[in-house]
Amino acid sequence: MRTFIALAIAALAFSQARAADPATSTPKADTPPAVIDTQPGVGERVGESVDRGLSRLGEKLRRGWADIRRSVDELGVQGRVYGRLHWDKQLTNAAIEISVQNENIVTLTGNVSDDAARHAAVTLAENTVGVGKVIDHLTVSGSPAPPAVTLPPTGATTPKE
Repeated sequence: MRTFIALAIAALAFSQARAADPATSTPKADTPPAVIDTQPGVGERVGESVDRGLSRLGEKLRRGWADIRRSVDELGVQGRVYGRLHWDKQLTNAAIEISVQNENIVTLTGNVSDDAARHAAVTLAENTVGVGKVIDHLTVSGSPAPPAVTLPPTGATTPKE
């Protein structure tokens, strides 16, 4: 890729230098004008090729980015929370299960290595789009389980905070 860019810059510089040089930019007396006007120079051909390549690359990047945005939008709350916890370095070896009730109440269960990892998991889950409440059932390895929090029945309404 660096070679391609270097070649494109060199070609551009060459074509600009050639256009500025009056000896090469004015037609010779023995060359017919039609030949000069219809045949692009090497720099022009390279420049057009670079332009086409960059246009194709830009279009591929636009399509790829649109696909990524569409897939993120299609993720549910559980998928978004899982993605955030899965990619966090502090939680690499943590065995965390994620469950979702009422579309926005997330329950985290499992084991984490220390209190910092526990805090990171809860904070990441709380700050995820679509999460209304996080119930922490995580245990720190070697420590007793936290007190359980009971959830209201599925049909019951919960007060908004």
